[in-house]
Amino acid sequence: MTTADEIQRLRGLLKIEQHEQEQKWLSKGSDYKQLRSEGVLLYPIHVNKRRFGFADYPVLELSFSYTISNPSFRSGVPVALFDAESGEHVNGSLISLSEYRGEVILYTHDFPDFIENKNIGIRLTPDTKSFDQMHGILKRIEKNENPSLSKKFEIIHGIQPLPYSTKVEVKTWMNKALNASQKSAVEHILGEQLITIVHGPPGTGKTTTLIEAIHQLVNQDKKIVVAAPSNTAVDHLAEGLLKSELKIIRLGNTLKAKESIWKYTPEGILSQPDLAKQLKKLRIRADEYRRMAGQYKRQFGKEEREQRNLLHKEVKAIRGEIQQLSELYLHRELKEAQVVLGTPIGLRDKLIYDIDFDYFFLDEAAQCLEPLAWVGADLAEKMVLAGDPFQLPPTVLSEKSEKEGLSISMLEQAFNSNLDKHLLAIQYRMPPEIIGFSSQYFYDNALKSFKENSGVEDPLVFIDTAGADFVETKGDDGSIHNGQELEVIHKLLPEWKTEFKSISFISPYAGQVARAHNLFPDIRTSTIDSYQGQEDEMIILSLVRSNQNGTIGFLKDYRRMNVALTRAQRKLVVIGDSATLGNDDFYQQFLDYVEGINGYKSVFEFLY
Repeated sequence: MTTADEIQRLRGLLKIEQHEQEQKWLSKGSDYKQLRSEGVLLYPIHVNKRRFGFADYPVLELSFSYTISNPSFRSGVPVALFDAESGEHVNGSLISLSEYRGEVILYTHDFPDFIENKNIGIRLTPDTKSFDQMHGILKRIEKNENPSLSKKFEIIHGIQPLPYSTKVEVKTWMNKALNASQKSAVEHILGEQLITIVHGPPGTGKTTTLIEAIHQLVNQDKKIVVAAPSNTAVDHLAEGLLKSELKIIRLGNTLKAKESIWKYTPEGILSQPDLAKQLKKLRIRADEYRRMAGQYKRQFGKEEREQRNLLHKEVKAIRGEIQQLSELYLHRELKEAQVVLGTPIGLRDKLIYDIDFDYFFLDEAAQCLEPLAWVGADLAEKMVLAGDPFQLPPTVLSEKSEKEGLSISMLEQAFNSNLDKHLLAIQYRMPPEIIGFSSQYFYDNALKSFKENSGVEDPLVFIDTAGADFVETKGDDGSIHNGQELEVIHKLLPEWKTEFKSISFISPYAGQVARAHNLFPDIRTSTIDSYQGQEDEMIILSLVRSNQNGTIGFLKDYRRMNVALTRAQRKLVVIGDSATLGNDDFYQQFLDYVEGINGYKSVFEFLY
């Protein structure tokens, strides 16, 4: 195996994935209900509010009345606003998407005329920018344009060995509460090696560990760039760094950043009084030209059309002035920042091309496509990967690309190449009964709980529906659900609500989640995939599958189950059919574990 072979393999899989996106997301079909069920679009939508946002682009605040389970709908992805009747569309990107609400920015001079129509929607579009960046960085590695980057690629892929891991003893800790495994990880990050790997499930203090390491490096006058595959993860780290009193700048899609972070984004920096006053004058001029252009109706003559085009050109010219002035000011601020943060694509900003970074930190590295991770890794000499390869991998649309390895993240590839890694061994989120099985199955029993108990009786319970004829059903949309499991939960929920302030219902199947949302409107409901990275006091996990063949579908992805089993802070209730699940070795081990801690219950104990 050579570097060229691996590069060509990855580029080939990227091309397949891009083609799959184009085939699916640019579908000309008009069966919007079907396309919505496939997770390709939001339709219909209702526009609640419209405004002009950063760089004077139109922003829509919208709502809808159905559940979205496709993880591809995430902050920053490219989308198009479309009119179902005329076929017209305008490109943009998704700012944010929460339950039944979202925000979209449009890349055009003004709101389109069809915005007044009822049959409008939002559809995903191929992420051309990201694919171009990923192909570009892989070609750079193959051509050895950045020898340090090419060397790191060969180390990650086992083509050449990583030199023995070294560490630097820390004399003064910024956070004196770090445990031994966290301190060891920090000291290795400060060592001489090009790549350092820090891993552990949520709740083991990865963010705390990374912040300590970054603080130690900043004290050595090192320049740091930090990335994560999602804007949510980037913002989480940004908040921690701000509490640590480090000077940061958050790049990329920041239109929905929290108030605590916003003033450290380009938009927040440009809102400072003196500069904001200059920019406001330019925007007022642009608004006036837009208003004048808007006086022309859709049906008009040649002269009116030319006049409208001239006015739009003026708007474009003013936008150029705004951009030039903004970039001049931002470049000065970036030079002074100690830490720059963003998604890998968000960091590909010409404003930082002339900044020499010493370290690239990638958080949630197990959820980042490997080629995307290299886009960020190109920015600095040394690299720190943090995450958990035993949780869900990156989302890949093409089944062929997934099977042939595109869903293998850089972190997982590093594990496959047996690189030196540092486990954060203390779990702070949950009691030993809840974390015990995951520690046993995924982490070689090396993961221990900081909590002695959760303060509740039976912190982990498995409710077995075997023998109760709780048969799974396939809905019209193709998603599988199990109504009888929901009925049992509905019966027990009032009792649980008296003990726990906050409860979440999760399931692998969108059909089950949609039905649970209608049945339990006052608790949070979510697919496991959408819930990754979150937690709650009590988690109810419905496994759904119950059939005579022992078929469990994508419950076979044990990493999805690891996500589900590590969300609860105090109590986890799992409901499922042991007769169906027990044919699989993973679930049989889980059932044995539950029996061993006296957490097994038959559903018949609750039916009568």
